[in-house]
Amino acid sequence: MTASLIDRLAEARRNRTEVSPEGAPTNPDDAYPISAAVNAKLGEKIGGWKVGALPGAGVPMGAPMYASGFLQSGGAFKLKPGRPMIPEVEIAVRLARDLPKREKAYTRDEMLDAAAELLLGFELIERRIPRKDAPFALNLADDLGNIGYVLGPAVKDFRKLDLGNLHCRFWMGADLVVDRKGGERPGEPLAPMINWANSPRDQLGGMKAGHVVTLGSLTPMKEVTAPMKLVAELEGFGRISVDIE
Repeated sequence: MTASLIDRLAEARRNRTEVSPEGAPTNPDDAYPISAAVNAKLGEKIGGWKVGALPGAGVPMGAPMYASGFLQSGGAFKLKPGRPMIPEVEIAVRLARDLPKREKAYTRDEMLDAAAELLLGFELIERRIPRKDAPFALNLADDLGNIGYVLGPAVKDFRKLDLGNLHCRFWMGADLVVDRKGGERPGEPLAPMINWANSPRDQLGGMKAGHVVTLGSLTPMKEVTAPMKLVAELEGFGRISVDIE
């Protein structure tokens, strides 16, 4: 682990700038101690996790979301000139209890039992690594570009919902850009969280009570480069919005 890279990633976080890829890890497993070291340098509290799978590998991955980046629906996020932001409409789980590493695999029912509520959210992504010539492990070390998370309406009676087949609408300004059932990827929406709980690699203490765990995008990646209002509706949840300024 290079102190220089950790310092540069921390600085990119503070100033919302791009980091050069020198000294970047190439093995995703090497990204987790770097992420933890950046977090320690910044002194940020972990508010949740974004979970998924490594591209093309199917290996579970997870990245922390800082509590300081959370805001409520109806709030505002300020763009930085020259720094496009990518919003993703997502379903997230707020945990009622810790999910420590253990020998016995967690099941779907246990994931639901561990949930205090499910909620509709906007993840906000701002890439701090080069778009070209940077290994994916650097993106993972930089927490997959997370810069914020908008917390929308919550549902406590969520077991009755068909999570993989809910109708989603997403407006970017006046444009309705998504109007369909289901998300970007077929299959079990809770799978990324289940897989990460059963194969945690982070060095930040894992998924804890109160954390918000977001399960992946329901919408395609589209950049926001100018002020606009983002609005989404999800069947069974309600409506969420954020003003991009």
